[in-house]
Amino acid sequence: MGGWADKEVKIIKIDPARPEKEKIKKAVSLLRNGKIVAFPTDTVYGLGVNAEDTIAIDKLYEIKKRAKDKPFVLFLGRKEDFICFAEVVFLSAQKLINKFWPGPLTLLLKANKASPANLVSKEGKIGMRFPHHPVPNNITKKGGFLLATTSANLAGALSPSSPQQLSKTLAKNIDLILEGGETLIGKESSIVDVTYLPPRLLREGWLSSEEIEKAWKKESNILFVCTGNICRSPIAEAIARRLWQGRIREKMKIHSAGTVALPGFKAAPLSIKMMNKGIENK
Repeated sequence: MGGWADKEVKIIKIDPARPEKEKIKKAVSLLRNGKIVAFPTDTVYGLGVNAEDTIAIDKLYEIKKRAKDKPFVLFLGRKEDFICFAEVVFLSAQKLINKFWPGPLTLLLKANKASPANLVSKEGKIGMRFPHHPVPNNITKKGGFLLATTSANLAGALSPSSPQQLSKTLAKNIDLILEGGETLIGKESSIVDVTYLPPRLLREGWLSSEEIEKAWKKESNILFVCTGNICRSPIAEAIARRLWQGRIREKMKIHSAGTVALPGFKAAPLSIKMMNKGIENK
């Protein structure tokens, strides 16, 4: 394990594709007790602590030698968990989540009151990622808590793609290293601030700016469905189209359909009433 094997660092080899349950259980136990664990991710090796443990987070800042005005990233247990911590989510953010999660993309969103305070920036934003790797994902699933994470390097140093690349100074302060070989990507995640329209790329990592821009610019669809497509769904379509007018930065196709719609059905009285009010479904 490089030049720091004599530093009494606890090292456990783990299967990165099928993590052994007892080894995940060991990591979870340490994290619950305020310890720092290093583990492989889809991008580079990371350091993690229990996101609910403010003392552990402070310790992670200390050993990382990182300024506290640069909050750590919250690793989610499921893709949809981002909604628990986001105050506002633009459509462009949802497009990026749909396209790249799980995967090498970190998003900055407007934090809500449920967000861990130590992970919220002075601008009120929180960084979140749902990694594409069984080890951190199994830790969050087994532990029932989320992870405050950062790359396993000292601030300003290169991020390691293997445990052997960890610095001696950092390694001696880590309570457990889960050794899962080389990471698949070997490059940091891209970071995008999605509190802006259009989104702002803060760091180009594995995903290029072109890939990211193409994903959030892609036209989306909203489909309203009712039974006959003569009343509720076409009215909803017409109202949504009117509400969406002027949002030129986020392209959207709005449709309606019916589960048993048949040709020749007349418009329902309520639909006619809405058209008379100037809300027309085209």
